[in-house]
Amino acid sequence: MNRHVRTLITLGLVAVVASTTAGCATRANSDEIILYYASGAGENKEFKECIKPSKNGSYPIDDEIYSLPTNQRTWNIRPAGGDSKDPITSGSKPSADGQPGPSVSIFATADFYLNTDCTGGKSSPIVQFWERTGRRYGIAENGEDGFNQKKWITMLMNTLVPAEEKALREQTMRYLADELDANIGAVWAKIEAQLGGTFMAELKAKLGGEFFCGTGYAGGRKTTWDEMVMNVDGTTSTRKAEGICPPIRISISDINFTDAGIAEARNKVYKSKAEAEAALIAARAEVDKAALLSKAANDPAYLRMKEIEARLEAAKACAANPNCTIVLGADGVVVGAK
Repeated sequence: MNRHVRTLITLGLVAVVASTTAGCATRANSDEIILYYASGAGENKEFKECIKPSKNGSYPIDDEIYSLPTNQRTWNIRPAGGDSKDPITSGSKPSADGQPGPSVSIFATADFYLNTDCTGGKSSPIVQFWERTGRRYGIAENGEDGFNQKKWITMLMNTLVPAEEKALREQTMRYLADELDANIGAVWAKIEAQLGGTFMAELKAKLGGEFFCGTGYAGGRKTTWDEMVMNVDGTTSTRKAEGICPPIRISISDINFTDAGIAEARNKVYKSKAEAEAALIAARAEVDKAALLSKAANDPAYLRMKEIEARLEAAKACAANPNCTIVLGADGVVVGAK
């Protein structure tokens, strides 16, 4: 085979390989980012690139790819239909004599995004999340469809949930159980306004970095959001904030007594109180009525009115009786029989 023929064959093979590789390129779905790791010496894999949503990347012949979600995620604690049915149990403010307050059960929701910013490559938030936390919990396996929802939940149970528990327990201890149970004075909103600092700091420590962001996250670009704050007078309001990673807001959906017996006893107390108040109002009305009647009984005009009322009733009865005669006297109606 001459050199010219060998050259043509070689070029043809290169073209075929290039065409095959291009046709088998890795493509990220619209709601995922793919981390591409190239083969290194031995078992070592080195980060190569992020394949962004709806974009193509290299095809991993001997390399590895890991798919991670870019859409909004939720951790929803509710009695049914949520991510967890087990509420966060916490204490309440001690009584005036120092007795521990009753325990309360908290149902809450946290909406957030995985910080998928790939700026900086290996040192970027998304790659650091994978290498520090995601890989340890195995939330994704090698392959385009390798994201593992069950292991993702396990990771949240060991990171986000403990941070949420610590932040909520720190706040509920400031309020009486009755206030928490009945949301007296909009206490839930006050707790929500004060959760951010503790929760985000604890979450960062659990994850190993600022890897989760709240609603309003723009994929690593600067953005603005409404931040809830507590005012000096004890009310809550919102203010505009700006940054790259908005804090996650925990929204309380319900707080009630953990001990059902306490809740039932409280309901009985409130019911008895309402019934007693209603009875007291009725009794006062009777007393007021009696007092008015007693006062009126000594008034000549009242006595005259009652006399006229009695004669009128008698006249009505007589009119209905054919054997009864009505006689008009000088001072009014006189009823007599035939």
